Amino acid sequence: MAMAAMTCLPAGASASSSAKGPLGLPIGLQIYTVREAAAKDFPGTVRAIADAGYRELELAGPPPLSAAEMRKLAAECGIAVPSMHTNMRDLQTKAQERIDYAKAVGAEYLVCSFPSTADARSIPTGSLAAGMTLDDWKWNADQLNRFGELAHKAGLRFGYHNHNIEFRSYDGVVAMDEMIRITDPKLVTIELDIAWVATAGVDPVKYLKKHSDRISLLHVKDIRKDAKETIELNAQTTEVGSGRIDWKAFFGAAKPGQIKHYFVEQENFERSPLEAIKLSFDYLSKLA
Repeated sequence: MAMAAMTCLPAGASASSSAKGPLGLPIGLQIYTVREAAAKDFPGTVRAIADAGYRELELAGPPPLSAAEMRKLAAECGIAVPSMHTNMRDLQTKAQERIDYAKAVGAEYLVCSFPSTADARSIPTGSLAAGMTLDDWKWNADQLNRFGELAHKAGLRFGYHNHNIEFRSYDGVVAMDEMIRITDPKLVTIELDIAWVATAGVDPVKYLKKHSDRISLLHVKDIRKDAKETIELNAQTTEVGSGRIDWKAFFGAAKPGQIKHYFVEQENFERSPLEAIKLSFDYLSKLA
């Protein structure tokens, strides 16, 4: 990382001038993937991400830098920051703060990465799918519309990022489908996390086609070949191209212009995260 901290891109290089991946888009990374390194040295980690070849970065929330500092760092490394995550609980009290930061850093999207309960009750992580009611999901959808309108007024697109828990069925009503039905397509887009869809036992290609008019962002994430299907949170990820997802089929199913940005993400590792993101990047580069 020390070497990466000094390298970044050659003078004049930029995200737009760099090699692109599938769908003709720059390959992005969700910085949560390298969360431990980022917690120790955020600027050095961003430089290491750039050194691995990535030209877009999705923030996991406001980093330990001012928006001006983050924007300067990204520019130095030739990395665009088109998207930032927040979560439903933060949005209840810090929505404008999150919108202002995303706007100031130059992002196009603010994405809600995790739901909450309508009454703010806590549910153990391992029991989230069982503990969430359909009314909770409907409440989340209403909140997404509310915050989507605030983001829209600020010039941002607002989105929702799924896990597998949204694929619980309530007497035939799938929570994710219900949220898509309730949310206003003019205010809320979907960032489809492909690995979580597959973990829930749903075909990502079919789901992409089913909601082609609502999905504009992706988390390009693979699951292990021995991954078990479940709707309770249990990450079983690996490097892109090393797992179960048929990436050629998936990217081939996307309509021209449908996907605006995508970000590699990984939660589980058999090697250092910085090594893992390079493997994923190399695979996507060759797939392009």
